[in-house]
Parts: sequence; structure tokens; C-alpha cells
Amino acid sequence: MEILWISGLLLVSVIALIIYRTIRFKPPVVEATESPNALTPALDEARIISHLQEMIRCKTVSYHDQSKMDAQAFKAFKDLLKAQYPLINATCTYEEVGERGILFHWKGKHSDASVVLMSHYDVVPVNEDLWSKPPFEGVYEEGAVWGRGTLDTKSTLLATMESVEYLIGKGFQPEDDIYLAFSGDEEISGMSAPAIVQTLKERGIHPKLVLDEGGAVVEKVFPGVVKPCALIGVGEKGYMDVILEIDGKGGHSSAPPARTLVGELAAAVVKLEKSPFRAIFTPAVKEMFETLGRHSNFFYRLIFANLWCFAPTLKWLLRRQGGEMNAMIRTTIAPTMMQGSSAFNVMPPKASVGINLRLLGTDTVESAIGYIQDVIDYSQIKLTVAESRNASPFASTKSESWQLVKEAIEATWHDVIVSPYLMMAASDSRHYCEISENVLRFSAMTLSKAERELIHGNDERIKVSALMESVSFYVRLIEKL
Repeated sequence: MEILWISGLLLVSVIALIIYRTIRFKPPVVEATESPNALTPALDEARIISHLQEMIRCKTVSYHDQSKMDAQAFKAFKDLLKAQYPLINATCTYEEVGERGILFHWKGKHSDASVVLMSHYDVVPVNEDLWSKPPFEGVYEEGAVWGRGTLDTKSTLLATMESVEYLIGKGFQPEDDIYLAFSGDEEISGMSAPAIVQTLKERGIHPKLVLDEGGAVVEKVFPGVVKPCALIGVGEKGYMDVILEIDGKGGHSSAPPARTLVGELAAAVVKLEKSPFRAIFTPAVKEMFETLGRHSNFFYRLIFANLWCFAPTLKWLLRRQGGEMNAMIRTTIAPTMMQGSSAFNVMPPKASVGINLRLLGTDTVESAIGYIQDVIDYSQIKLTVAESRNASPFASTKSESWQLVKEAIEATWHDVIVSPYLMMAASDSRHYCEISENVLRFSAMTLSKAERELIHGNDERIKVSALMESVSFYVRLIEKL
């Protein structure tokens, strides 16, 4: 009886602690700041729309097959930047780094610190038959500019250029040196960004802030949170493409062997999907849960305020759910390609499966290879790594650079929650971690879930309202530098 009484008391104590922590798990009280848009820059909307349309008309499509690249289109884009922004070209130094890298240098009042605002101007290919409007004409309709690159990411490149041109026109000079760094082969993991980084490194440039594409102002991305969230990527996952191959004798399909090559590979894939990598809350994800969880409803606050108790349950739920939240807490495995015979009635002499992994910082390329081999546990399946890189380091949210970006966001968008997050996709920004501890990833625009799905998809387009917000953000950020 005494044991039951003690057990009951302990249970009541644990429940009381959970409820107490949940009640205290609230957003911090913040002082009122200037109302967003109170000091909106007097931007020329028609000119900005026209400039983006002209950029879209340059078919700067990247292909892994270099013979398909239209060199003239890339040259036309470079020439366009000279024509569209006369004040920048008169004030800043301009140089081309490598075949497709562009680097502007805007001297500040002091040269003991520097900032890099970066983007890329190449785009992915399109299937024009699947578009409602021509993808390279920059159609302006229904309050949006349509075309490949409007979201990814000629819009942010334009926003940086427009903001600098605007501020130079107002007689503004930044305190710190500002570099505008644009690559022309990001979509194929090309050499523009590494070449620019090497150039800056050789000149002793150690930027206090590097800002690239990444998160955006989004809604309904976190359980129980109704406010819009401005998500800033403080790091990105690693990347690995793996090919699983198995050889056999081939032959006629009328007398198949007991274990077929395709069957063996299918079994290996099933094993991998049933044995996902271990879930881990990295510092970036912990801070995201800490920040956004406080703005959630009571049920989710109860979970995020008490991860010491509910972490195993949360990890299990996210595994079953899949998607972005699950991808933030574990290395993911996605089988994407499978090849065998070219005919229905022929057994293939060789079969293969292509697998894409996005590596959490707690895993490395080497450890991931070992994990795959251990799970498959079949020596006849050969594993080949086609491409790989480890995860990037994390930037700190305690730095002055983080605070500057946060303040510029809060001055541009009303009542947003600014939070760090772990970026699952790859960007050129990873190269800059070699010369800066403060590499942040934020695409300064409001994007719905449907709009985010247009990136690399059909009918890509950006609302003019989002475009203008993006330019305003960069104006405010640069004024703070």
C-alpha cells in the first residue's frame, strides 16, 4: 500500500511539473519597436518590375552537360546589370571571377569589417509545355511576375541590386564594406562560388555576415503556431548520392532465378526505409523548438516545454509523418532512381538503385556509408558514392549579425516570429563557411506553401508585393550595417 501511495505521489508530482513548465513556456515580452512599413523606402515599383522582367528574359539555364549552356545568355545577364544599375557601376568596383562569378565591392566608411550579400542568377531547366505562360518572357499578370527564376532566385539578386542603387542615389555610404557576390552555376554545384570565396580569402576578407537564399516568411510550418514565421537558416545538411549495384547472369524472364537482382535491391531499399537514421535534436532544431514552441497552442507547448519527457514520442510521431519536420531531426534516405532491364522479358545482367541522402551534422559521409552497409548486410550489393559533402557548421543566433538581420525583418514584416532553422536544401552559402562564422540563409519574401512548391516547378512566379518587401528588407538591412 505504501509503494502505491509513493508511486501515486510521484505521478502527481511529474504531472504537476509538466503543467507548470507548460504554463511558464510563453513567448518573451519584447519592447515595442517602430511599426513595420512606417518608413517604407520610396521605391519605384514599375522600374523594379521591369528590371525583373528583363532578368527573366535572359535564359541563364544551367546544365550539367556544359555543351547545352547558352554562353550568350549569361553574358547578356552580366551586361544587363551594367545597364540597369548605373549608380552601382559608377560607385562600386566590378569584376568577374571565373567563368560565371560576379563580384561588386561597395567601399564603406571603414574597411575593418565587411558583409557579403549573395545570390545566383542561373536557373534550372523547364518543360515549356507544362507552363501556363512562357517561362522566359517575364509576363506581368495577376499582380505577379511569371518566369523561371522569379523565386529561385533572380528576385533576391534584384532586391540586393535595387536596394544598393536606391541608397547610393540617396547619398548613403555604409559603415562596412559590402560585397555583392553572384554565382552563375549554383544549380549544378559549380565553381563560381568557390572561386569567389577563394578570391576573398586571398584578400584577407573575413565577413562579419554572409546572407544567402534560404528560409522565408511563411505560415503554418510549425505545429500549433498561427503567426507568420520568418525562418533563418543557420546551417544546412550535408548531401550524398549513392548508387547501389548488383551484378548477375541475365537471361530469359521465363525462367527467373529464385532471387532476382531487382528483388535483391528492392529488399535492400525496404531495409533502409524500415531502419531510418537515429533522430537527434541538433542545437539549431532545439532552438527552433524553443522559439516557435512558445507561440504554439497549449497541447504543443506541453510537448515542446517538456522534451525531457516527450522527446521519444515526438521523434516517433515525426518518423511516421515524414516531411520537413522529420527531415530536420535525422539524416534522410530517399531512393529516387532504379534501373534494370530495358525489356519486359529479359532478366538484366546488372541492376541499380540511386539513393539521395541529406546528412545531419551528427553524421558524416563515412559514417553514413557504414550505416547503409550495416543495414543492407549483403556483400553482393556494391555501394558507390557519386557525390558527397558533409553538413555545414552552425551560425550563432547570439551574434551582432543575427540581430541585424532580425531587426531588418521585424521592421519589414508585421508581427512575425523570427526563428532559426536547419536548411535541408543545398546552397552556395556553404562555401562561405570557410571565411565567415556568420553565414545566414534567408530569402526575404513572403511565401505560401503553394508558392514554395513552385520553386523548380511549373508556373514559377512571384507576387509584386513580395518583391517590394524584399527590396525594402535589403534597404533596411544595409542601413543598419
